[in-house]
Amino acid sequence: MKRIYYWAFAFVFYCFNASAQITLTQFATGLAVPVAIEHCGDNRLFIVEQNGRIQILDTNGVKNTSPFLTITDRVKYGGEQGLLGVAFPPDFLISGYFYVDYTSQPSGATRISRFRVDPSNPDTADRASEEILLTIYQPYSNHNGGHVTFGPDGYLYIGMGDGGSGGDPGNRAQNPDSLLGKMLRLAVDPNIPGYSIPPTNVFANDTSLGRPEIYTLGMRNPWKYSFDRLTEDLWIGDVGQNVYEEIDMQPAGTASGLNYGWRCYEANTSYNTTGCQPQSSYVAPVYNYAHTGGACSISGGYVYRGAKYSDMYGKYFYTDYCVSQIQMLSKNGTTYTNTNLGTLGGAASVVSFGEDKWGELYCSGINSGIIYKFSSTICAPVAAINGGMQDTITDCGTGSVWLQLPASNSASYSWTADGVLLAADSNAIEATSEANYVVTVTNLGCTNTDSIFVRQISPLNLTIAGLDTLYCIYNSTVNLLPNYPGGQFSGPGISGNTFNPALAGEGTHTVIYTYTDQTGCIYSTAKDVRVDLCSGIELPAFDKLKLFPSPGNGDFTISGDFVVGKKISIEITNEVGKIVLQKFVVASGNDIPVNTTLSSGLYFVKVKAEGRISVLKLLVQ
Repeated sequence: MKRIYYWAFAFVFYCFNASAQITLTQFATGLAVPVAIEHCGDNRLFIVEQNGRIQILDTNGVKNTSPFLTITDRVKYGGEQGLLGVAFPPDFLISGYFYVDYTSQPSGATRISRFRVDPSNPDTADRASEEILLTIYQPYSNHNGGHVTFGPDGYLYIGMGDGGSGGDPGNRAQNPDSLLGKMLRLAVDPNIPGYSIPPTNVFANDTSLGRPEIYTLGMRNPWKYSFDRLTEDLWIGDVGQNVYEEIDMQPAGTASGLNYGWRCYEANTSYNTTGCQPQSSYVAPVYNYAHTGGACSISGGYVYRGAKYSDMYGKYFYTDYCVSQIQMLSKNGTTYTNTNLGTLGGAASVVSFGEDKWGELYCSGINSGIIYKFSSTICAPVAAINGGMQDTITDCGTGSVWLQLPASNSASYSWTADGVLLAADSNAIEATSEANYVVTVTNLGCTNTDSIFVRQISPLNLTIAGLDTLYCIYNSTVNLLPNYPGGQFSGPGISGNTFNPALAGEGTHTVIYTYTDQTGCIYSTAKDVRVDLCSGIELPAFDKLKLFPSPGNGDFTISGDFVVGKKISIEITNEVGKIVLQKFVVASGNDIPVNTTLSSGLYFVKVKAEGRISVLKLLVQ
C-alpha cells in the first residue's frame, strides 16, 4: 500500500522514537479490582470487577451510579478467584442476553452462566435470570482462566487453566477427558436451554476420544486472549510456570484440536515430558520471554485495529503483571519483533486489555482501579485500505469490491477514483469500475492518505460435465470434466476427477469443483447427485441394456437379454427423484416397448428383473 503522511512541523520531532509516541492516559478511576474490559457493540464500556460486579463507563469514562450486574453473593472471591469475564454475543443489542465466567460459592468451581438485561432498563441486568450452562470442578484455587468472548464464527470461547497448584500435577492440560487446561468452544442460543457443540470441534463427532467442548489443548492458564478484528487470528497469552511466558497465535481458519504443549513443554523448553509426544507434535508459541527483570505473569492483549493511530495499527499489545511495562509485538515476515514501551505514564499491575466499539485500546490496573486509554503523539490517522495488505485488488468477476478502513467516531474520509472525487464521506465504499482509488483520512487535525488499484475481470461460469443426477450404488465410477481444467473436485465419493457411487454411499451428495485463475480469484460450482440402492438391496447390473429413442416423445423401447415369460419391473423417476410411472410387464422377447405421457424433461428408468437392476437415462422433448 502507498501511504502519504501530513503533519504540522511541530510534530516532526516525535517521529524519531516510536516508543515515545505511544502513551497511556487515565480514562476512569475508582474501579474495584477491574479484571476485564468489554464493549457490547455500542458506546458503553463494561468493566468486570473481580469481587462480583460489572460496571458501565460512558464515552467520557464516567461510571454509572449503579452496577450493571451484582452477584457478589454467588462469587467466591480472592487470589485468582472471582468474577473473571463477560462476553456479549453479536446480537446482544437485540436479544439482551450475555454470558459470564466466575468461580462459584462455596466450592470455587468455574461456572459459565447466561443472564439477560432487565427489559425496562438496558443499563441493568436481571440477576434473577441466571441460567447455569456449565460447571467445571477446580481442584485448586489458582489457574482458573476466566476469559470468555465470542469469536468471528459466533461461538462462545472459554479459557480454562490447568486446575492449579504447580506443574499440572494431574496432567489435566494433556487429558482430553478433562476440560481443564483447554480452550473450549460452545454454540449458545438463548432460545435453546443449555448449549450445543460446534460440529467442527475436534471431538464433536467422536466423544470417546475426548470432551466435545474442547477447542484446543495444552494450556497452562490462558489469561486473556483476543481475535484480531481484521484477520480473525486468535492471540492467546498463556501464563508460564518457572522460566517462560508465552504468546500463542492461531491463524484464522485453523482446524480445532491444536495442542500447545503444556505440561510437556513450557514455551519451547522441556518441562515434564513423561508420556509426551515429540516436541514437533505441539504448537510452539510465536513469542516467549524469560522471567528476567521481575517478569512473572503475562497478560494477553489485542492487535490494535483502531482508526486513530497508524503507528499502533497491526501491532499486538500485552504486558506482564509483575513489571507493568507495555510490550508491543510486530510481525516481520515470519518472525516477530518485541518492543518494550515502558510504563507509558505509570500504569501499574495491568491485568487486562480491551477494545471499544471503534477498536480503540484500553487496559486496567487491578490494584489502582484505573482504566487507561492508549493514544499516540504521532498525528496520523490510519489509512490502510482493506488492512493495508494489498496494492491491487481484483473484483473476481463480481463487478465490484468493497474498499474499507477502520471506522472512527471522529475521522472524515474523502475518496477519489483516477482523480475524480467520489461523493462518499464514509470509511467504506463500493468500487464498481477499474481505477486507482485514493482515500484521504482526516482526524485530530491531521491527514493521511492511502491508495489501491481495483482490477476488473470477466466472471467465469464453471460447469461440471459427465455427472448425472442419479446413480445406483453399484454403478462404475464416472469421469468428471470441468470446462476450466486445473482445479480440484471435492465431496463424497470423489477421487481426483472421478466419482464413485459406492464410495459416496446412499443419499444426496454435493460435488464441488473449485478453480483458481491466474489472478488468484477463486471460483466454485456445485452439483447434487443422488445415490440409491435402486432396489433396497445391492444387485448386479444387467450386462447389456439399451433404451431408445432418447431424446424422444416419451414412448421408448428397452432392449436387453431378457428371458421370455419373466416379470420385469419398470420405474421412472424425474430429476428430483419423484416416481412418475411404475409398471410391470412380462418379457415376450429382447425388446420391451413402453408407452408414456411424460412431459419434456430428463427422467431415469430403473429396470429390475431376474435379480439384476440398472438405471437408464430418458430425455423427453
